[in-house]
Amino acid sequence: MPTRLPTALTPPAHLREFLRAARGWFEAFGILKKYRLQAYHLAGPAVLLCITMAGAGLTQSLADALRDALTSGLSSAGLDLDNLASSPDAWYSDALLWGASKLDWMLEWGLSLLVFWLKLKLTKYLLLTLMAPVMSALAGAIRQRETGTSTPFTVRQLLRDLYRGVRMSVALLAAELGLSLGLAVIGLLLTVFAAPVAVLLSPVLLVTGWAVGAYFYGAAVFDAVYEQAELDWRASLSRGWAERGRLLGIGSVFSLLLAVPLLGVFLATFLGPIPCTAAAARLTFTPDP
Repeated sequence: MPTRLPTALTPPAHLREFLRAARGWFEAFGILKKYRLQAYHLAGPAVLLCITMAGAGLTQSLADALRDALTSGLSSAGLDLDNLASSPDAWYSDALLWGASKLDWMLEWGLSLLVFWLKLKLTKYLLLTLMAPVMSALAGAIRQRETGTSTPFTVRQLLRDLYRGVRMSVALLAAELGLSLGLAVIGLLLTVFAAPVAVLLSPVLLVTGWAVGAYFYGAAVFDAVYEQAELDWRASLSRGWAERGRLLGIGSVFSLLLAVPLLGVFLATFLGPIPCTAAAARLTFTPDP
């Protein structure tokens, strides 16, 4: 029988669920050891190795494509250095010439930051997509040990898990990029037209952007668990929003791991999907562990 959707929670209840989910990540290592499921830890490094080998040239190709597109757009708008140098003198000519002379430098740094940000997002969701069958199997194994209910393994189910992971990751990535872009536009507009307000609201925008990424990661993890609870992807999204405290708690752990300088991607891969899935499965199948 499909798991019943929960009733709406109050803000204090969401906060309690947030803390409970974050604590569940620490407890997950003991649960994996208790149930002898440590072998699932190997999935993260294996998938990351495949992603690294397949995407060796992704960064440079993406940077070149973005640079060519931006340079072409600026040239079409008459903002390249040659056009500005031959344009009639005006009060803003010197400023435009200076900006154009620094264009290569600004493009290099700006595109490097943009490519790094996009690569993090793409790597995160590609990791979750490829690990979706493993995460679903782990959720099923914990469900069996917690409740005695099992789901038999079939090749058809494996392909369905992978397809569902692709569809969910694309939907979540599109939503996260859209919301992140919206926050960036708001920040830019405030900076240009209301700088004092932008200074005051910048911490709020930063925290909101971080919470958006954490929520969508939590949604991807809990989707593997909700699938074992026999919820389709639409019901998974609805239940996830109803239990957003849990999703934020699980997603926050991953986001904090990912934010570690230099080692973030590796730490998030090794310590993120599997323990987070174990914690999410216990929260779902054992309401009062």
